[in-house]
Amino acid sequence: MNTVKTDLTGQIRLEDRHESQLEHGAALDPTPVNSMHKIRLNDAETIRMEMARLYKDMRLGRIDTQDGTRLAYVLDMVRKAHETCELQRRVEIIDQVNKIRKLKWLLQRMPILAMS
Repeated sequence: MNTVKTDLTGQIRLEDRHESQLEHGAALDPTPVNSMHKIRLNDAETIRMEMARLYKDMRLGRIDTQDGTRLAYVLDMVRKAHETCELQRRVEIIDQVNKIRKLKWLLQRMPILAMS
């Protein structure tokens, strides 16, 4: 397991930061407003990938763990909402298939009902 080296104040040492995190010796804001990329969270895989990216950014010190924890919580709520919608869609499909099967079964029995 990689450990992050910190100075006496608990901050990541500047010499251990990635070059993109340095600006004239000062650390850059980890999420500049103008350079944020569009995050698509439209399926479970992209949500999982965003959670993994968030975890990595917290481990590398790019995102404060308290902020990262909040973002992870929101991502988990998005995941649960996606999961609920997906399960609802699947249940509706199963209901439709069962109705079709029931109708087919009834149609097969119709001649028998008419004869009796």
